[in-house]
Amino acid sequence: MNSANIFQIYEFDGAGFMRKLMVPGIALLLMLGACGKSEEEAAADASKPAGTSAATSQSPSASEQKPIELSIVRPQTEDILEPVVGTGSIAASQKSNIGPSVTGILNKTFVAVGDRVKEGDPLFEIRQTDYVTRLQEAEFQVKLAQADFTNAKSEYERISELKASGVVSRGQMDKIQAQYSVADARLGIARANLAKAKQALDDTTVRAPYDGVIVYQYKYRGEFLSTMGGGPMMEGGGGGGRGVFDISKIDIVAAIVEIPETKLRFVRLGTPGVVHIDGMAKDYPSQVHVINDQVDTVSRKVQLRLAILNPDYAIKPGLFARATLTSDPRPAITLDRRAVLGPRDAQYVFVAVDGRAKKVKITGRELDARRVEIVEGLTPEDRVLIGPNLMRVRDGDAISVEMAYVD
Repeated sequence: MNSANIFQIYEFDGAGFMRKLMVPGIALLLMLGACGKSEEEAAADASKPAGTSAATSQSPSASEQKPIELSIVRPQTEDILEPVVGTGSIAASQKSNIGPSVTGILNKTFVAVGDRVKEGDPLFEIRQTDYVTRLQEAEFQVKLAQADFTNAKSEYERISELKASGVVSRGQMDKIQAQYSVADARLGIARANLAKAKQALDDTTVRAPYDGVIVYQYKYRGEFLSTMGGGPMMEGGGGGGRGVFDISKIDIVAAIVEIPETKLRFVRLGTPGVVHIDGMAKDYPSQVHVINDQVDTVSRKVQLRLAILNPDYAIKPGLFARATLTSDPRPAITLDRRAVLGPRDAQYVFVAVDGRAKKVKITGRELDARRVEIVEGLTPEDRVLIGPNLMRVRDGDAISVEMAYVD
């Protein structure tokens, strides 16, 4: 043992003789530390485990805990532009199934699928032989009726002169007048039949009702076409409810898109938007032209229509379309989303009140990656807590707020 760590002390024994003791330095320090303590304190120290100091024998109370350091952020009042996105397809502004107006054999077609036509261009022709014959018959019927009418008229005028001189009885006069009226009516019927025959002959050639493109052909040369159809649709002829061609008007097309019913309040007629079409190199500006008054009860969506000019026919019906609508600005209270805690259906924040954290329930709605719209629970005057220590905070904790939160 090193002599530097040994101390000599003297004590008196019971007989009064002094004796010398050799004491290690550590033991001496312990002995001196015990001096000045009461027996109770010494006993308490002796009962403590080794290495336990008096300073750690008591834990600080809650009132003595160090305040949690946080920052504050205030809800902001701002006008927000919330885009509304709808998806759907491109459709022709008008589409028609073109069938015959008269019954007969399909004699000739003038167009094929993919052809572009102008209003009035011939599409197909029904065999005209029967209709030419009917027109000729109607013309002869008019001639016969005209001859009968001329004779009846002459007789009527002659009898009218004789009646004035008192030679013809009233009964004869009434008979001649009736014959004249019948001849006049028959002439009218013959003329009407002639006009009908002319129209039927003209209808054997079916023409385009508007500028468009031929998108489908159902019937071909030699097939019998009937104006009565026979299918449930009862249109166009040709049997089965189909005509000969489908024609679409696509110089103006419509983007038919659907939006969630919850977004309907942000949209009105005339709301501007941009339509992106798959396969096209550019986006197309437009606006809402039609809002369907019927909400789909299954998908809970509402249908909108946006017209797009398509003079070069580059946009094809059936393409996928996505419309992004810009709603009118509206005032809203927004908050940094990092200050919002809890699940979506039980969100809350902490606000600073008299140096302590107070838990406040809120109703929020997602706006974007950084902001939440506060629907209920906060005002712009509230001091909302935020910062790295926010997850440690509990309702009623002491807090230390030094500055506004800065990213």
